Amino acid sequence: MNIDLHTHLLPGVDDGSPDMEESLRILERMKAGGAERVYLTPHLYSPRTPTDIGAIKESWRKHSAPLNSSGVEVLLGSEVFLRPEALTGEVITMGETDVLLVELPTSARPHYLIEAIEVLQKRGFRIVLAHVERYGFLFKKSLLPFSRSKLEDEVYRLKDMGVLFQVNWDSLKDGRTGLLLEKRMVETIGSDKHHNRDGRGVIDFSSESASQFINDYYL
Repeated sequence: MNIDLHTHLLPGVDDGSPDMEESLRILERMKAGGAERVYLTPHLYSPRTPTDIGAIKESWRKHSAPLNSSGVEVLLGSEVFLRPEALTGEVITMGETDVLLVELPTSARPHYLIEAIEVLQKRGFRIVLAHVERYGFLFKKSLLPFSRSKLEDEVYRLKDMGVLFQVNWDSLKDGRTGLLLEKRMVETIGSDKHHNRDGRGVIDFSSESASQFINDYYL
């Protein structure tokens, strides 16, 4: 199944789509690109984009039927920012499965990373890390010009823990993403599409780049 695991198309709840009309226009483009299922993953516990879980659920209750009239199956999830409050707080999993999309800080490695993942796993969640290519602390920096990046040991530890990796469609030609793909460490893809002004493309599932992702084996 062609799945876009990461979008911000639930109207009016975060920094994503402002209204139903814009969401439907984007979903129409996603359908044309071959998408069969799209997850709406509004921010939760994000320090940059405060949201209210009650408002998210209410928006989903109000908009789920018209969104699903687009010809694409649309399901609710969330993008949970990994911070202490999220470890014990209420979250929204992907389509009522046990899969949880988790976002990390991009500025520096959180000192509690491994321990926090373990806490969420003990709560019964299977963890997908959102846009892994953004986390520079997972990649070794080389002092040599034109040399390739290498993976930090923590990447292998996360994979040993069963953590799944999601990369963004627009990052597939990025060097970090290429390294992860070469090591066969990426399980799923998302557009991270917010709105029509964000400059992000929708996934072209007919392309060779997208065909390597089989997204439905764990959802």
